[in-house]
Amino acid sequence: MDDKALSRAAESKAVLTNAIKQFDLVHVTLLGLVGIVVMLFVAAALPVFNLEPIRSHVALLIMVATAAGGISYLYWLNIKVHKSVTEQARLTEVLVNSLGQGFLSFDKQGVCSTVYSQACIDLLEIDPSGKPIDQVLGIPEAKREDFYNWLEVLFDPTHALGFDDAVKFLPDNLSDAGVRHVHLSYRPVRDRNERLVSIVVIATDKTEELTAVAAAQRQQDYAAMIVRIFQERNQFVTTIRYLREFIQLAKSNDNKLSENANLLRQLHTIKGAVKHFNLLEFGNLIHELEDDLRKPAITTDMLFRAELHKAADKIEAQLNSVLIELKGLINEEEHEQGSVYQISEQRIYDFIEVLHNHLASHEVVTAYCDQIAAVPLRECFGSFARELRELAQQHEKQLHPLLFTGDSPRILVRPLAPFFFSLTHMCRNIVDHGVEAPVTRMARGKDPAGQITINAAVLKGENFDRLKIDISDDGNGIDPNRIRQKLANIDPEGNWRFDDDRQLIQRIFDWGVSTRDGASQLSGRGVGLEAVKEEVKKLGGSIKVTSEIYVGTTFEMIIPLPHMKDYQLSSKVA
Repeated sequence: MDDKALSRAAESKAVLTNAIKQFDLVHVTLLGLVGIVVMLFVAAALPVFNLEPIRSHVALLIMVATAAGGISYLYWLNIKVHKSVTEQARLTEVLVNSLGQGFLSFDKQGVCSTVYSQACIDLLEIDPSGKPIDQVLGIPEAKREDFYNWLEVLFDPTHALGFDDAVKFLPDNLSDAGVRHVHLSYRPVRDRNERLVSIVVIATDKTEELTAVAAAQRQQDYAAMIVRIFQERNQFVTTIRYLREFIQLAKSNDNKLSENANLLRQLHTIKGAVKHFNLLEFGNLIHELEDDLRKPAITTDMLFRAELHKAADKIEAQLNSVLIELKGLINEEEHEQGSVYQISEQRIYDFIEVLHNHLASHEVVTAYCDQIAAVPLRECFGSFARELRELAQQHEKQLHPLLFTGDSPRILVRPLAPFFFSLTHMCRNIVDHGVEAPVTRMARGKDPAGQITINAAVLKGENFDRLKIDISDDGNGIDPNRIRQKLANIDPEGNWRFDDDRQLIQRIFDWGVSTRDGASQLSGRGVGLEAVKEEVKKLGGSIKVTSEIYVGTTFEMIIPLPHMKDYQLSSKVA
């Protein structure tokens, strides 16, 4: 406890001690008055009891002097008590006001008392004396009825809810505090019979505290962003490249409203990528732009292009701001040259020997791709695993480490980069829709931590090999009835009505289909899985989903795996 707190505690103790002393003085005063009255009463009542009245002048003077002295002393004590009580009241006022908190009270009718602290006027910007509490706290008109209903519950001694439970339904912050963050708490005032007679409202300015917390959070997010960029520099460079490609595409005058799906798909994918690198403000900006581009008021190509140009300008400005902030970490050469791969020294020497022996023949190209450019498939899911782990932490879900089984062939990442880039949507859908909260999993007899598994296999073919990738979770599964409800709203007369459950759940890859009731920062627009499907189609592959409710879901993707010898050095690698 600091010196100020100790000082205030000591002053509070002094206030209580002095209050007890003043209470004792009041008792002395009352006893003195009673004594004087009794003495005068006895003197006046002597003849009633057939006793001789006081006839001596000396005795009378003594009685009068004693009474006068007693009354004077009692009057002096009264002045002393009044002075002391006034000082204590002022001290209490100073102590209360020095706390910087607003104190006021209101009764059962919701009328504020005339007693309040000066901080009330500073924080609430209103004199609460005699005013309705809803006006003082700025309760919106739409919520006033509920507010007063809960007040009735609070003041009803027969209600099952106690004060501590019911008071949680009162506002805990000031509705109209401008830039301030004013926290509200409540304390009961009870009579001797423990009946609630009034409620004290304590208003505390949390602006500095919350500002400091926000600043600390920004520093933490920035540190996490830097670490993530260093860990996944190649992925970050790819993200920058996709951002620039989108900006260029969005500024084109050839865009049409009827063909907006591709642009919105790209934008949704980019949002997931920037949020993966803890660029939260950037991600929030893109989320708002998604809403802007979907406004019903956009009915013509001209309006769509105008909104798209504005979105491109905002994204470009934010991208430039990020690059300036990261200057020195990711330089301009890396933006232009693309990803940089780390390779072992031994492989470099092996490659030099191959070049020397084969004089850059087809074998040289194959060796270059295999030894230098290609990486094991397992390594391509490093970013996927980290994103799963972090999203689970953010949404209070538990996950075991990502399990990778099956083959891990060496593959060229560059031609498959858009596909791997789009898997961020699958990652987010698994956390948001698939894996349940720990308490739900335990109620279903499952391990509280979910398990995500990736199984890969190379399928040999006559003309080319294919790569089969299965991504599975052991979560909620997909409920076909939820999809039917969504499709009934989107396309009431569609062919989906004739699909069985197995066919119906494939509709989650369609544009605009989501099992969520609303879009969140994580998922729910019905764009993410459609984006994955589009990337698989571009590669000439296929995707399907199988699922069982409360057991889990598996996404099966099959894509062509080009032979190393078919990958031209001049057009793909250089």
